[in-house]
Amino acid sequence: MPSNCPTVTLRRFDVADVPMLLSMESDPEVMRYSTGVKVADDSRRHELLAWLDEPETDIGHWVIDVNGAAVGWVSLTPLGSTGRIQLAYRLCRSAWGQGIATQAGAQVCSYAWRTLGVQELAAVIWPGNDASVRVVKKLGFAFAGREHHYERETDVYILVRPDAKSGLSF
Repeated sequence: MPSNCPTVTLRRFDVADVPMLLSMESDPEVMRYSTGVKVADDSRRHELLAWLDEPETDIGHWVIDVNGAAVGWVSLTPLGSTGRIQLAYRLCRSAWGQGIATQAGAQVCSYAWRTLGVQELAAVIWPGNDASVRVVKKLGFAFAGREHHYERETDVYILVRPDAKSGLSF
């Protein structure tokens, strides 16, 4: 990792992270290649608070923390009915272009391999989102094709568990 990259830590969400989530979701530039802008109102705040009350599982969303500041999230979630697990992330604009998404993605991929025993991960990227393509390629994902997800055509990238490629096991 280059010395100019900030150190990224991951943790589960708490109530103090709701303002960051609301800010990100209401930023049209952040949401440009995503599921759409969400208004940062009381209704959305209550939805997020209810989400925080749901029981944690082995997969889900983690806060991306840089020097004590929440700058986004990274997740492992089921990809619709495909049976695949999806790596996804979203960052505040102030955190773009610093290698943060790549670091967070690498940590979650390692967790998926070592703790969950997942054999491959998928990443769904809106066509034209070149920054996300660069991130997943740095992580080793390869383009697998175009598929329909989130009510639109998307580009899907796949990363096979490193030991699965060689037939070795941990």
